[in-house]
Amino acid sequence: MYLLTNLDEPDPTRAALLRSGLELLAEKGYKGATTREIAQRAGVSEVTLFRHYKNKQTLLSEAINRISPPVNQALFVPKGDLEADLLALLEAISSLIEANKGFVVRLLPELMRHPELHAEGPASGFAHTFAAVGGFFGRCQQMGLLRLDESPQQMVIAFVGPLVARVLLSGVWGLELPFDLKAHVRSFLEGRKNG
Repeated sequence: MYLLTNLDEPDPTRAALLRSGLELLAEKGYKGATTREIAQRAGVSEVTLFRHYKNKQTLLSEAINRISPPVNQALFVPKGDLEADLLALLEAISSLIEANKGFVVRLLPELMRHPELHAEGPASGFAHTFAAVGGFFGRCQQMGLLRLDESPQQMVIAFVGPLVARVLLSGVWGLELPFDLKAHVRSFLEGRKNG
């Protein structure tokens, strides 16, 4: 699970506990992930787990907040050709989603069933990535490359949403839907590109 290698935690024991907690949350659900199993998978005692975290909810909430997508992999320096830049961005995001689709498909339902696990809002790493992609679209608007009648945040959803939907459809219903990245970029630009 690639996302789990990018947890933002320098302490190795805490990182192992966070990683194990997320893995078990995705595998067994909130109720099925016990502190004993989390500690065992992390290679520590349950007592050690409780020295670091008050309870399972605290541990899992922190783990979810510390998931940090490899932003440098998902973002890039634009080269000046809008269509090529968008394709490069979409390829990076698509690779990131594909590498983590099993994890995401299993984790999302648990987060929907247990909103207390993410009561503070989206994981900071995801919020940063979303803001960075939105910033790219905002800069394109300021440079006159994209129309101004849609917010950068709406553009992010329109741009990335079909990739996420494809992962969810394949994970939930087993549908393997082809997705042509170049066609999506062209379709995205149609009506949004200035001039």
